[in-house]
Amino acid sequence: MGSDSSTTPDARRLLAALANAQARRVFAEISIDGTPGSSLSPARLERALTLLNQAGLVETVETEGSVRYRIREHIFRDALASLSPAPSPPGVERFLTSDGRIDRYPAREADRLTLLAWVAARILDTGKRVAERELNERLARFTGDVPMLRRYLVDSGIVSRTSDGSAYWLAGEHGKDVDGGPQSPRR
Repeated sequence: MGSDSSTTPDARRLLAALANAQARRVFAEISIDGTPGSSLSPARLERALTLLNQAGLVETVETEGSVRYRIREHIFRDALASLSPAPSPPGVERFLTSDGRIDRYPAREADRLTLLAWVAARILDTGKRVAERELNERLARFTGDVPMLRRYLVDSGIVSRTSDGSAYWLAGEHGKDVDGGPQSPRR
């Protein structure tokens, strides 16, 4: 009943073995004291042990005429290492939670500017000014720290504002606002 510890474990086989209630019970008993099957018939115990052994979860240890079992401690780590990493999402989705909120701001400036431009395009229309309160409500869909996101948008030159901060709008190209005036950096 020995298991070849040099083979790479199959995560599906591990999960399939642990999906079986009897195998799971035997696995738990082995992990507690190395003695499995106190509540199973010999035939069911043998099937559960075979399933666990074939999955690589347990190994047989023969000592002084008795057979004991032990959990292969590294089996889960090895199975996880053998899995392909999940592909990272492309574009700004890398920096968003599943519900579309900003998870983190990118370290690379180009990525950060792309994320900020993406947010700005979703909250502001070209040529339209928005009051600060309305802008804050729109930004709240993307973050819990609205002032920081608003500051990043203005400091990056993607969004402009009036000198008193009462209105915000998408900045035009080449440092000009949509109305033709110079950008108003936030100070």
